[in-house]
Amino acid sequence: MPHSTTWEKHGVYWQFSGTVTAREINDADAELYNDSRSDRIKYWIWDGAEVDALIMPSIRTELLAGYDWAASENNKSIKAAFIATDANILRVIKLYIRISMLLESTWEFKIFENIEDARQWLSC
Repeated sequence: MPHSTTWEKHGVYWQFSGTVTAREINDADAELYNDSRSDRIKYWIWDGAEVDALIMPSIRTELLAGYDWAASENNKSIKAAFIATDANILRVIKLYIRISMLLESTWEFKIFENIEDARQWLSC
């Protein structure tokens, strides 16, 4: 299974590995939004450090940003941390963030190279 979802005290930690598809990303999102705890989280971490390939067409990335923007109406103050170093994965993440900003998302996004830096930012 290319991802695991861990519910933490104040957020969600997704760890992805191997080849990850748009469907896998949608499944992870559904796990979040189908759980009533999603209305109270303060952060989510998308850890792609172990991802070999991310197969995510631009249109699916744009749709995902739109779904998350709609979800932000229920929880306006989320910090979203991405962990990745691969250029292709970073391209997808940056598109997602760019679309989210164009939609005027209230969430705060940041990209990190490792989990330690991400958790440090989230604790601020």
